[in-house]
Amino acid sequence: MLQEQVLVPATVRKFVIHSDQLKSAARAISLPSRSSGTITMMLSSSELRLGESTPDNGFSVATAVDLVRSNLAEDEIVGFEFPKQLLASLGHHYNCELSFELDKEQDALAWRGSGRSFHMTAPVRFFEAKSRAEEPRHLAQVDARVLYHAIGYAALLIENRTAGTQAFDGLQISGGRARSGYLGGVSLYRSTGLPDALSFVLPKRNVNNARAAIGKMQGAVVVAETDDAVFIKSGSTELSWIKTGRCRPFDGIFDTAMAATFDVAVAEALDSTTIARIASDRGRVVLETSDSNHVLSLLSISPTSRYDVAFKGALRECSLAPGSKLELNINLADLHRVLLSIRTLDAEISITKHLLIVKSACADYVETSALAALH
Repeated sequence: MLQEQVLVPATVRKFVIHSDQLKSAARAISLPSRSSGTITMMLSSSELRLGESTPDNGFSVATAVDLVRSNLAEDEIVGFEFPKQLLASLGHHYNCELSFELDKEQDALAWRGSGRSFHMTAPVRFFEAKSRAEEPRHLAQVDARVLYHAIGYAALLIENRTAGTQAFDGLQISGGRARSGYLGGVSLYRSTGLPDALSFVLPKRNVNNARAAIGKMQGAVVVAETDDAVFIKSGSTELSWIKTGRCRPFDGIFDTAMAATFDVAVAEALDSTTIARIASDRGRVVLETSDSNHVLSLLSISPTSRYDVAFKGALRECSLAPGSKLELNINLADLHRVLLSIRTLDAEISITKHLLIVKSACADYVETSALAALH
């Protein structure tokens, strides 16, 4: 007697993968902002490569997972895409091996969980799978934690970029430093953990997505580039963005001669700034000197109310003569954001008539932000 055989149409590709792998991949590639809402798949005989990008394809994250088995030829690659919500649903509703059938004629993806007799089906769009036109050139290897903190600190004030200006539409890393900001305030992160060979500009619009992706990486990551793009890879996960954006040089601002410098407890300075901000985000730092004392205070500038708080600190140095008074109007929201980011217990606050600088340092890094006077 002849055994009954089930014939698989030539246009159907079968593969099996565990739901936990899809769940892990979904977490790795998820973009917190500006997502296109579409997951791109590259299916080969041994692995499935998943990617998510922004609508303009200027930024993307991709990762690869091994298949349990498939019926694809060894040199065959199939490209297709489907909605992001579907990938999240697969990882959420199943905890087992999933058997998939990809039908090119029907433009459909069907799947079934192990032990289940019914199929679920969703439409997909196929596209021609293309190999990378240019192999990236190695730039440097850097610890993911160092890169994560460098981008996070340098980007503190980047969202405040003044409308109509392009001077700070990117975050720059080069020479062991990460820097960015806007015309009213800039931030600089220095660390021996950032190799001198590491040099790139991260466009402002991609900062949040890049930091989120790097935050999921562990250990050393490899940074590479082509003429058009930058790549950061950790294991099977890779993020990339199209080169654009610039950051105006401003490191020299931190060499400005300051009128006075105080050592402050970060928690106390943060409390004072929080109180002063109750009335307004526009504030004033006041330094009054005498033969026996130097008093630093912080007050809000509001037509309806006033909060005046002491800015406790130990004087380190002062070039002002006794009896002098120095006032500096600043953005309290920026100062609060800078103080909130500090990971050390103590910091330095320095002021002149036109500038306030906050600096925190430890053995591994130095973080410095400069806030310009408001007019």
